[in-house]
Amino acid sequence: MSKKPINHLNLDPEQQKTFVRFHKSLPDKPLTTIRFFNRQDYYTVHGQDATFAAKDFYKTNHSLKIIGSDDDTLESLIFNKANFEAYIRQLLLVSHYRVEIFVNKGGKWALDYKGSPGNLSQFEELLFGNVEQIEANIVIALKLSPDFRNNKIIGLGAVDTVENKFQLSEFTDDEYFSHTESIVIKISPKECILMTDGSNPDVEQLKKVVERCGVLVTMKKKSDFGTDTLIQDLNKLIMFEEGQQPNAHTLPQLQLEIASAAIAAVIKYLELSSDSDNLNQYSVDNLGYDKFIHLDSAGVQALNLFSNSGTMNKNDSILGIFNKCRSPHGQRLLTQWIRQPLRDLNKINERLDIVETLVTDTDIRQQLHDQHLRTIPDLQALMRKIQRKKANLQDCYRIYQAIQKLPDLIQTLNNSDNKTLNCVITTPLKELVNDMNKYQELIEETIDLKLVERGEFLIQSGFDDELQEMRNQMDDYESKMKSNLTKTSGALGISVKLDSNSQYGFFFKVSLKDAKTVSNNKSYEVLDTTKGGGMRFRSSKLTELNTDYQSVHKKYLEHQKSIVVEVIQTASSYSATILNLSRTLAQLDVLTSFSMLAASSLRPYVRPNLHPQGTGLLDLKQVRHPCVEVQDSVSYIPNDAYFKQGECTFNVITGPNMGGKSTYIRSVAVAVFMAHMGSFVPCDSAEISVVDAILARVGANDSQIKGLSTFMVEMIETVSILKRATSESLVIIDELGRGTSTYEGCGIACAIAERLAAETKAFTLFATHFHELTKLHETIPTIANKHVSAVTTDDSLTLLYQVQPGSCDKSFGIHVAAMAKFPKNVIQDAVKKLALLESFQNNQIMEDNQKEINEADKEKFLKECKRCAQECTSSDDELFNRIKKLRTEFL
Repeated sequence: MSKKPINHLNLDPEQQKTFVRFHKSLPDKPLTTIRFFNRQDYYTVHGQDATFAAKDFYKTNHSLKIIGSDDDTLESLIFNKANFEAYIRQLLLVSHYRVEIFVNKGGKWALDYKGSPGNLSQFEELLFGNVEQIEANIVIALKLSPDFRNNKIIGLGAVDTVENKFQLSEFTDDEYFSHTESIVIKISPKECILMTDGSNPDVEQLKKVVERCGVLVTMKKKSDFGTDTLIQDLNKLIMFEEGQQPNAHTLPQLQLEIASAAIAAVIKYLELSSDSDNLNQYSVDNLGYDKFIHLDSAGVQALNLFSNSGTMNKNDSILGIFNKCRSPHGQRLLTQWIRQPLRDLNKINERLDIVETLVTDTDIRQQLHDQHLRTIPDLQALMRKIQRKKANLQDCYRIYQAIQKLPDLIQTLNNSDNKTLNCVITTPLKELVNDMNKYQELIEETIDLKLVERGEFLIQSGFDDELQEMRNQMDDYESKMKSNLTKTSGALGISVKLDSNSQYGFFFKVSLKDAKTVSNNKSYEVLDTTKGGGMRFRSSKLTELNTDYQSVHKKYLEHQKSIVVEVIQTASSYSATILNLSRTLAQLDVLTSFSMLAASSLRPYVRPNLHPQGTGLLDLKQVRHPCVEVQDSVSYIPNDAYFKQGECTFNVITGPNMGGKSTYIRSVAVAVFMAHMGSFVPCDSAEISVVDAILARVGANDSQIKGLSTFMVEMIETVSILKRATSESLVIIDELGRGTSTYEGCGIACAIAERLAAETKAFTLFATHFHELTKLHETIPTIANKHVSAVTTDDSLTLLYQVQPGSCDKSFGIHVAAMAKFPKNVIQDAVKKLALLESFQNNQIMEDNQKEINEADKEKFLKECKRCAQECTSSDDELFNRIKKLRTEFL
């Protein structure tokens, strides 16, 4: 597709002036909203939007034009329809911007429709015309309401417009909104609605937390959170049980008053109740954040759960290495599972049972991955099209086709006698396929399956008397056209074929070598001649028959449409069954993906042995990082990790830069994370107690846009760990305190380490260059020192990447600088400065120690003097001599 812009705007000078005045009178908008103006054959953007779009989409300012005159001018940029559609996709799905479309009605411009990352309903056809591209789409609203103790109560309402469900939650949060951050990470909304409250600094803090999770925030006024029409809206939107009167008053979720206000705001924002396609389609549920491991944005980044934008390497993230799914609904569920690692031991083991079965049974695993799952379309997306009355017979047939293939998939699953696989996947699939028997009969009775083979999706003519009559007429005309073909071929004495297309209807066709014979005969009308297609022409009789045929065919198609509407309406009644089918197949797809990863690894993945939360054990043998070990030219060195409450809960890890400290602590956290997903882990063996949180402070990042320095970001992330961590958490910290002075940073690092080790007692891996931390094990017995090994000479450093007991006495920074090809004179100067500083530090330590000794001796000397004074009774001279001797001895 060409991105070349149109270079002219068809407006005369007066029209330009009028539009410039109108555009400048428009109300202010956020910078993340782009306004388009529909001019029938093309679209335009103006002002700041134009300069932004020129750089963002066209990558040049050369396409900008100026309209207006004198001082009243306006930058303008033109999009043809193809570029407009491409840019809309980019803005909504990639950049997470809002868009507004204006149209000219009766000479006045007016806002016609708008969209945002969370509100795509008016752009669905443009964005998801190909149903395989549909993705999860969730919008949330958060309402902050302090209680009488000034606690921060958060009400959350979430709307999933793909799954068609409402979710509500209400919880107390801390001043850093760490629970809110975790739940936003788990839900992964496209957009968040917050209530404008200029007098409340907590709202601004909450906004920053949500934006830190990569979510677009939209501010709405207080009235949008009103619940006056909530019951009425829910009565229309919720799918109540058959025979049950709509009565949202009885929903237990509505007892959460703050969350109810939040869900009301989302319903209003998405205008759900005004769209008839949404009626009786939604379910309501509670969202319990405590069912999943606590993860914040720092943890997501530290564990490399998702790829960084712009990267092309699929192995640089957990999602990338796990994503061996064969279907779009499987990929959506995998992303959800990664964001929501489980804490329920039974559910984790349920997944592990199925993964183990698929790992050990190669035939079942390969058949599922290579044959069955890849042929199943996105049933959820197809059913959404049917529910929104945007489907056609082909969509209905694709569902039918998928159901036809499921018995073979079920037969493959029947080859396993694993009870969990049978209970969770096989039996539900059998029941759901049986529930679709009537649907299959509907398709077989209505769609002409013979025409499907040549790509036509039409209602069987025998399904309806009127259709049959018109079909008979068309067959009769076709028969007459074939008879005319025979006569024409005989009259011309050449080979003639009968063909048809949408442009001409029926026509005769001859090759180019016979074209002159036709063109020399005035009895025939030549339609066109092409090099590849030959000559197309008609006789007067064929023209007459074609006209009659097309007339009947038009009526036939119109009557077909009315029947198709009925078929699609009937198909929509199977929505619950088809959605359950989609969820079950998605689950099987993800678990098969887990097994493919474990089975295809060059080094073994093992099933982790999980223990109940609170058991206090983490024992990993030869743990590896799953993303690092698959990189090219990497020979990974695995290591052990051992923690046990009351014995060892805190590791201080020292060693050279690039020695593997960061990779080691991340590999432990990733292995624990994978186990809670229900996956095998890259270890020789793994004993893991269920944790309540994986908390991380890794890397040095600043946030200049938000006015936060590297050190400030570090401190914010660290205080979140201190607030959230418990004795059942896993914490990884890397290079804490490096953003300030050495002594100050060391002091902060020591204080935090002591707090986590002595009070919190969380399982902690603390990688540091502050060697002072290695002394903590002398006073806190649950701290263990470890170091990554290296071999050095005067001018070289060999990193061994082995994690061994004990501490490292130096950081080898100058050796690393030499490896980075620093100039020799710079290296020599650095060695001299290091020696000088170490000498100064050692002398300072000796002086400090001497001061401590002298102070102690003075105290002892004074005690001895007092004792002598009590003992000496003979003379003052004797007392003087004894004190003189003591002075010499002590001082």
